[in-house]
Parts: sequence; structure tokens; C-alpha cells
Amino acid sequence: MSGLTIISALLGVAGLAFLATGIRRIFQRKFLRAAGLELSGALLLALAASALLLASNLYTYQRLTYEQPVAEVSFKQLSPQQYEVEVHSLDSDLRYQLVLRGDEWQLDAQVLTWQGVASLFGLDASYRLHRIAGRFTDISDEQQKPRSVYSLVGESPVPGSEQFDLWQFAHKHRDWVRWVDAAYGSAVFLPMADGAKFQVAISRTGLIARPDNDVARKAVSHWIGL
Repeated sequence: MSGLTIISALLGVAGLAFLATGIRRIFQRKFLRAAGLELSGALLLALAASALLLASNLYTYQRLTYEQPVAEVSFKQLSPQQYEVEVHSLDSDLRYQLVLRGDEWQLDAQVLTWQGVASLFGLDASYRLHRIAGRFTDISDEQQKPRSVYSLVGESPVPGSEQFDLWQFAHKHRDWVRWVDAAYGSAVFLPMADGAKFQVAISRTGLIARPDNDVARKAVSHWIGL
């Protein structure tokens, strides 16, 4: 990501230099040369803006090189099928305190892997936590009862760049965006229980959730029928 930021800065400086030189040529009445310089400068600035947009969107992702812990999730029951959940993102200072409805919790992540020219910019496989939702074990409950789902995507450092989503773009145009090797989603779901704590990790194959205390281990054992 730092490589893209540097490239954006260099393109921006070059674009401004071309524009300034073009303006100077206008005062010298060298209009044809000025037009070429102005056009080149505008093109370089457009490329700089595109690189900055890409870098700012990648800022919301984290590097993924091996299995690593990404979140701690803990629960407090408020009422039947209603839990207060605290999600602590381990790769940032973000903490979320939310209310989920249902019997189970589901955490989703978005993963990007790179190839070709993208690897020259030092882009590793990257991920970001996408959302957390409540699930009902019974399908009829899932169809009829109110759902609860929340975004876990952090803010981009460039205001307004949230309108561009690299994962969605790469997923939609994967036939011709050759520098993205894969754009895929991964999800894990486990039961909710009062006092339960879980650790969530991620690897290149996706999310992995593990019970982190006795309450969670007992809930999982009961959930899978052991």
C-alpha cells in the first residue's frame, strides 16, 4: 500500500510539473506544445488520483501472509435469542458493541490475493472483516423473525472513497482484472451463549473460529451434538 501511495505522489508531482510547464508555454505563445503538456499533465493527475483511490481502499484491508488471529468475540445474553456481542478487531483499535438476534453468530470477511503487475507494488494477500450477523438455527425462525446484521468495515483515510469498493469491483470484473488473482468471501458461524468467548483467525483458506473459554466450548459441544 505504501508503494501505491508513493507512485500516486510521484504521478501527481509529474502531472503538476507538466501543467505548470504548459501554462508557461501558453504565455510564450507556443500553443501546440502547451496543449500537449496540458493533456499529459491531466492524464498523469488522473492516474495519480486512481492510484490514491486504490491505496485508500486497500487501507481498509490487512496483510495476510499466514494464519493469524483477527478478532475476539464475546457474548452476554439479554433475553431469549437476543445477545449483546462485543467484537474486538485485533489488527486495529476498533471495538464494536452490538445486539444480535438469534441462536448463532456469523462473521464474514473479504479476501484479495494478487498476481502479475500487482506483485511489483508489494501487494500481499489481504483481508478485511466485512460484517457480523445473527442467525436462527430453525429455518422458519430465520425466515420470519427480525434479522440483525452490522458492517465491520473501518473508515478510509480519504473522504468519499468509501463509494469505491475494490473487492466488489474485482469480484464483478474478475474476467478482465487480471492483477487480482482471487476475490472471495469467507464466513464462519457458531452458537451464541451467555458468557461465551471466541477467537477468530484467518488464513489463505478463510476464517477459523475457536472457543476461547469453557462456556463457549460447552455451547459448541451441545450445538454439534457431542
